[in-house]
Formats: sequence, C-alpha cells, structure tokens
Amino acid sequence: MTLGKRIAARRLALGLSQNELARRAGVNHPTLYKIESGQRLSPSIGLVVQIAVALGTTAEALYGIEREEGAQLVVEANKLSTLVTIRPLGRKLSDSARSRAQSLITNALERAGARVREIPSASGGDAEESRPPAQAGDLAAGGLALVEALEELRRRLDTLEAWRRTQEGRARKRASR
Repeated sequence: MTLGKRIAARRLALGLSQNELARRAGVNHPTLYKIESGQRLSPSIGLVVQIAVALGTTAEALYGIEREEGAQLVVEANKLSTLVTIRPLGRKLSDSARSRAQSLITNALERAGARVREIPSASGGDAEESRPPAQAGDLAAGGLALVEALEELRRRLDTLEAWRRTQEGRARKRASR
C-alpha cells in the first residue's frame, strides 16, 4: 500500500473529506489530492507529519514503517516541558547505535539551553516517577520531525534571548536617565 492510499484509508476511516483533512493539516486541497492519488510521490516529511497529526497518527504509520519503541526524554526549557520520543525511522537499531543517537540528541538539546532527563522504563522503578509532567506532549513523529522540532526550539530560544537583551538595554537606559 502506498503513502497516498494509507492517508486516504485513514481519512475515510475517520469520516473526513479531503477538504476537511486539508484544512486540519494546513495544506491546500490540490496538494492533498495529488498525494492521495499518487501524482505526488515524495512529499516532504514535514508535510507528511502535518497530515499525520491531523489524522491522529504518526508519519511512520503513514509510511508503513514498523515502529520500534524508543527512549523517552523530558525536555525542559523556559518553563515548558515536552516529552520527546526517540525512535528510528526504518530499520531497527542496535543498542549501541540507539545509545549514540540518544546521546547526540541529548547533547544538541542541552547546547540549546534545555534541561534533559530520561524517563525510566515502566518495568522498573516507581510508576509515579516514570510519568511525564502534566503539560508534556508527544513531540517527535520521526527522526526528521525531531530535527524540525529542535530547529523550532532553537528559534524560540533565540527569540527569547534577543528579548531579554532588549529588556536589559532598556533597563540600563532608564537607569542612566
């Protein structure tokens, strides 16, 4: 089954029209029509993620990729908490490859100024400790979606830093008057 057929099947199972799905996903109707009909064979991963979110599923499910459970990290920055699930797209990874990927992502998030901690597995430890914060949401639908989310987080952090510098400059000006 193709990507377009999986999208159409999921849309029909939810009782949505193409127009309604296009509106919910934030894409135009002709684009969605072309993807479903197979005229557009390789849409961007960002577009597939938007459609997946609108359909209440993941990009992996739409691509027909078997999902493998991944590590879950709680990322806290600027009084916001987000649950990030690290999952491979495509083939299964060895434990060492999974560990390297998690380390790479954790380091990138920490360099961006976020506090990162791993959620313990449900099999061990107290169930209360393994529960993510109440405001945490599932961020990553796949590897490239995680990269896009990291870029957005970096943009937000840069914006907040610029705002802080502006406020400090204004405070210094007021103090010098």
